[in-house]
Amino acid sequence: MNVERGLDLLAQCAHRFWDDHGTDEIGVLLGEARACYEGAEPATAAIGRSLIAAFELRLCTDVEHEVNSGWDYDLDGPPLNGVEEDDWDDMSRPAAERAAEAARAALDADPGDPLVPIHLGHALAWLGDRDGAVAAYREALRRDPFDDLAATCLDALGAESGPPPTVPQPGPRSYGFALLREEARIGNSEWIEIGRVFGTVGAAREAADARLRETGDLTRQDLGDFIKLELGVHRPGRPVATFELMSRIPSRPVEGPFRIDWSGVPLGRPPELRLPPGRPVRIQNLLCF
Repeated sequence: MNVERGLDLLAQCAHRFWDDHGTDEIGVLLGEARACYEGAEPATAAIGRSLIAAFELRLCTDVEHEVNSGWDYDLDGPPLNGVEEDDWDDMSRPAAERAAEAARAALDADPGDPLVPIHLGHALAWLGDRDGAVAAYREALRRDPFDDLAATCLDALGAESGPPPTVPQPGPRSYGFALLREEARIGNSEWIEIGRVFGTVGAAREAADARLRETGDLTRQDLGDFIKLELGVHRPGRPVATFELMSRIPSRPVEGPFRIDWSGVPLGRPPELRLPPGRPVRIQNLLCF
């Protein structure tokens, strides 16, 4: 499906931004992704266009032009009124306005996902609309009280984010999905976190098994210092079922390849109301594809 190709292109863009490698190709990838979302289911198309516009704003301020705002896209929100204070050539304003317009068009497409409110908050903060940005970030926190970036952005704007949540789970979604969360070591003290979403638990299992095979012949002791895997099963209106997968690897053999003991994990039941194809998911400050 074209929309699934579009989601894969957006995932490639996210990785290129994070890795700071091949960023000169992001503009072409975004253009192809936009074409893939044309004709998609209306809510998915709107959310896809919002993420594309958000990435175009990031591309404009972080890659194509020497804005030098110090904006860390993965950890912080934009400086308030960065378009005036940091972009002296005013090159990023059209991209920010398009990002805000696309986010507003998609805001009601999925009332449970905090992805689009973050897009709107970033665009409005960059354009200098503090009140609008505060409202958008608060909406992101209403949808997911554990979105640390939304809380960080509110603090930076001098706005209260409300009391911290007491239950360590994200809010309910209008669709079901399985989330495979991976933490992988990329340096002596640096880890990367990756989230992948699937329509069935079985598909997530296949991906987890394949990822574990990629670790080769590491010892059982070294494996835990290299990778961590966790499965979350999300069903509308129900608590998230979480399964820590590394503890399910048998203690024997002591060297890989390893396998996961899937007994006790409800593999045969797909989540109700599956995630629409091509839909990115933001959950607990993690953008998942």
